[in-house]
Amino acid sequence: MSKKVINVLSFYKFIKLQSLEVLKKEIYRFMSQRYIYGTIILSPEGVNINISGDGDKIEESKKFLLRRLKIHKVFFNVDNVSEVAFTKLKVKIKKEIIKLGFHLQQNQILDHEHIDASKWDKLISGDAIIIDTRNKFEYLMGSFKNSLNLDLYNFSDLENKINKLSLPEKSKDIGIFCTGGIRCEKASLVLRKLGYKKIYQLHGGIINYLREKPNSSNWQGECFVFDDRITY
Repeated sequence: MSKKVINVLSFYKFIKLQSLEVLKKEIYRFMSQRYIYGTIILSPEGVNINISGDGDKIEESKKFLLRRLKIHKVFFNVDNVSEVAFTKLKVKIKKEIIKLGFHLQQNQILDHEHIDASKWDKLISGDAIIIDTRNKFEYLMGSFKNSLNLDLYNFSDLENKINKLSLPEKSKDIGIFCTGGIRCEKASLVLRKLGYKKIYQLHGGIINYLREKPNSSNWQGECFVFDDRITY
């Protein structure tokens, strides 16, 4: 008898959403009928999804979400796990999908470059400034070598923490990363607001980087992910 394939699916999309209460009910009904667990955050600025379940049901749920939310281009982080990663299903409505005090529009994401694992390695091996946009607990568990710790406890304090770094000239290359990418999207706007122009984001975040380069010497330590798994 073949063993069930259990997947963890995470993705986000900055997209204008309306009728959030209706969406919440439809999504909850669809997911609960398929024993999908995890957290789905809906907001006027988009959606942030972290769910797990049987592989075929996750694929079915992914197609439903893309169709219902009218999402066309998005990057998926998908991992196989030995057991269901979440024990409850939560569909929440919030003002933002990642709290920083402003809404992000899809066209604003195009203002900085998303780079893959190989280009990222080249970037961090040079003289670029590398900023870890995660919180202090995550940073202390593991990070890229020579990355800057913002000493963050609340993401909403990001701009204040970046200002305290006293970074050098504004023409310097800036590399930013987080677990899956969503925090970097807003961090890039903060950096542009402060006058930095050459901003590069690690595409797919640490999760995707370690999937592509599991033995990389540029990553030091562990990575805490949304469902309490540890990625090495």
